[in-house]
Amino acid sequence: MNEFLVYFFSGLLVVFSLASTLMAGYSLSNKFRLRGVRLHWRAGKLMGYPLFATVFLVLIGLLSMVSIFIHQDTLHYPIFLGYFWMGSMWFISSYLSSKHYITDHGIVKNINDPAQTIPWYHIVDYVEHPTSKGMQYMFSYAQPNTQEQEHFNQLRIEVPHSHTQAFNKIISIKLHLKLDETELPKINWKNLQS
Repeated sequence: MNEFLVYFFSGLLVVFSLASTLMAGYSLSNKFRLRGVRLHWRAGKLMGYPLFATVFLVLIGLLSMVSIFIHQDTLHYPIFLGYFWMGSMWFISSYLSSKHYITDHGIVKNINDPAQTIPWYHIVDYVEHPTSKGMQYMFSYAQPNTQEQEHFNQLRIEVPHSHTQAFNKIISIKLHLKLDETELPKINWKNLQS
């Protein structure tokens, strides 16, 4: 039974290592496909880095170093290397997907989820609110659904202080021209009453 568990968990490690490698490759290919990137920043929960992937990578790194260098455990070296590889690939994919990208074509909140990519022409309104870390923007955007009706969603994005000025400049170029076109025309009430 003990031997079965060793093979089972070794096989599980191989499967998860392959899956995390494929996910990291997918994230890298999505990043390289982005065109016209004007601005980007880290948006993870741990000082801009993804929380769980970073904690996992640091813990596996520390445990591997303790086991290999202090306890001289060279028998389990391939297992620690597999876990470290899996953690590194998970970190790469999480790091790239947690970054926010502002492009010529719209806002990309997560490069691995097309539903979180909003083209500029879908945005109908936005609100900005100052926070302790920067400025939080809430964009309302129209998304046509299959029933020929428009469905409105909201995208919240927090822009750090260091990027707020550049982000406002991009918004003024991309959205203000569009939003100014939707202003109501002046109505001559006297002509309407007669």
